[in-house]
Amino acid sequence: MRETQASAIVVILLLSLIPQAISSEGNGAEPILQGESEEPGPFWILFTCKLESCPGMELSIISDGESFHYSDSHHVEWSGIINNTVEWELTGSDSLGPEDFVITSISTDNEGVMEEEDLPDIVPSPGQNSDWLSIDYSSICQLNRCDKSNWEKDKVTFTGSLENSSDEDAILVLGDFGDVVKITDFNSRNLVDLEVWHRGEGKTLVRSISSSDFDGLLLDYPQDSELWIRIVHSNLGDFSPYQFNVVSFDGDKEGPDGHELPNPWIYDYQLHANSTNDNVFRGHISTGDVEGDSILVSSGSKILMQLECEFTGGVSLDIVVHKIGNITRKILENLEGCPEELQTPESTTGVEFNMKSEVLSEWYIEITPHTNGDGSLKGDAPDFLWTETGPSEFWTYVRPGPGSVSGSLGLGDSVDIHPLEINDENGSLVMIRSDIDSPVTYQIQELKQDGWQILNYTNGAMISLPKGNHAIRVEGLSPISGDVSYEFTILYLGENIPDDGEYRDMSHLFTNFYILIGFLMILPLLVVLWWNRSTIIQRGLDSKVNEKHDIERLSRLREKLTKSNIKDIIGPREIESALGKLGETPWEGVLEEWGSPDLRHMTEQIEICAWRPMNGSFLIVGIRAFEKKWSLAALNLNSPEGSNVEIGGINPSYICEGQDIFLDTIEPHSKKFLRISIGGNPSNIELEISGLVDGEPLAAVPRESLSWDEEK
Repeated sequence: MRETQASAIVVILLLSLIPQAISSEGNGAEPILQGESEEPGPFWILFTCKLESCPGMELSIISDGESFHYSDSHHVEWSGIINNTVEWELTGSDSLGPEDFVITSISTDNEGVMEEEDLPDIVPSPGQNSDWLSIDYSSICQLNRCDKSNWEKDKVTFTGSLENSSDEDAILVLGDFGDVVKITDFNSRNLVDLEVWHRGEGKTLVRSISSSDFDGLLLDYPQDSELWIRIVHSNLGDFSPYQFNVVSFDGDKEGPDGHELPNPWIYDYQLHANSTNDNVFRGHISTGDVEGDSILVSSGSKILMQLECEFTGGVSLDIVVHKIGNITRKILENLEGCPEELQTPESTTGVEFNMKSEVLSEWYIEITPHTNGDGSLKGDAPDFLWTETGPSEFWTYVRPGPGSVSGSLGLGDSVDIHPLEINDENGSLVMIRSDIDSPVTYQIQELKQDGWQILNYTNGAMISLPKGNHAIRVEGLSPISGDVSYEFTILYLGENIPDDGEYRDMSHLFTNFYILIGFLMILPLLVVLWWNRSTIIQRGLDSKVNEKHDIERLSRLREKLTKSNIKDIIGPREIESALGKLGETPWEGVLEEWGSPDLRHMTEQIEICAWRPMNGSFLIVGIRAFEKKWSLAALNLNSPEGSNVEIGGINPSYICEGQDIFLDTIEPHSKKFLRISIGGNPSNIELEISGLVDGEPLAAVPRESLSWDEEK
């Protein structure tokens, strides 16, 4: 009997499907969308037609082996509890496509939290305890610990359902006072309300929001209380799945070291290195955080930063610039939002953003630097050597070996300093190779490790540097009329390994040989001198007379040019006349009478000498050209340690701009003498001659600097 009844049921089902299949084929019904889910729990899917009408729209559901069919020309839906799997298919007229429908659905997230047993209908009374289902998820993406693409994943999804109009659900959200809880993406089949409750010594309804008006919710975690979320029907309704996302931002773990984010910044480091490109930060200020939040972002000197900020609630923003030497300066205050652009001043190492709010607020700051810097920096390399504390985080070390260092100079930025790190125990042999033609000079400076004084330097030529930190100085040739790019490589020539070999002096074996060879070499000279003895004696007498005259003349010129107060003694014309006569005097005679120069430098094309008279505040500079003519010649005076050199006056008169004296043209085999008054308070003075020789830029830089104190 039971087998007969089962067979009859199968026949009836087959007969009922035949007309449907015929009808679908006659109406041109085609599969449009299909899918399945194997996650048990509440499930709801809704298809809404975007058009005025969708003919033949039908939804077929197979849930745990049971089939359901729904048809309508505007919307079709199904909801229920899934134990194992659910399969669905949407069919319709062959004129319809997936783009003609809006899909709304709720299904269980296997990484989320699901209502497995019926939740309490109301928030439990104070003192009532039980093992209730709760939501416990703290953000892993506070401050800059995630990029923007991971923010949407930083959440937990809660899925539940209201069985009927009398069913209500209360869910506990775990946290502590000072935390900020964010609820987003609230969705439900029927119209429901989301209520916020505090449960402590009593229980209080804080607010209620309808699912139709929900646009995200930011909540303070209450003090000495629990936070509960309660879902209730807005009106009479049947089975209604619902879903929302929750994330809690722990106020005690927002800072970079896992503690509270302070205001102002108290750490001795910045949030990221200045070569990092990911500059996105976010945080929250609870109503109990009266100090607010701050971030200190590593930056550079003379760069343009583009800022993008979003603040919910009323946030007051101050912007503070950090400079080399632990100097801070507030440049903007009491802002309601960020400026679109921020130009950092000279010597900037970081920019601090201080934020305060009297209400619960969420903040987001994105920083994009526009300027490519020197080396790997974001911004301009420092113009001077570091202080006693050594290079700060703003200096980026270069090391000998492969890889070039590039940068730029410009108006108001004539010098860049790059620290050079030597790691060989016995020191390294290094030199600079210029990779592009650029009107700049390079210096490798050996520094004393305990005070950073300059011990030795070369103009890029090979030098032996001991282990430690040293410096590369890049300086533009004067005059700088625009942006100048440079690129160089520190060539590593090997470790400076000391030679510990033993040597013996064997020179005594060759003494007799040296005497014999020496006598044979000077014998022809002795013969010639004997033959011309009378002529040589007469020339010697004449030379003594001329030499005495020249010495008296040079002494008078020196006396005029080294007066300490020339304005009260001689006039500019007399000074220029004395300098002109000095230029007509043989170069060797000037050196012999005036004594050894305080600074002297000679190259294949030019020679520079400088004398500083006793207790004088001026220099006498002599310049002698050799075989080639120098065009657009200029004399530059500067201090390698960053002190200013002021030029108070020049005789003869030349155009002067800052620390540069423009000499125009120096003819071959000609001499120039200048009297330069020095102001300011430099400790050392460097001289540099630059110009064009055969159309190519050339510079002569003495290896040593001239010590310059108030009294010599």
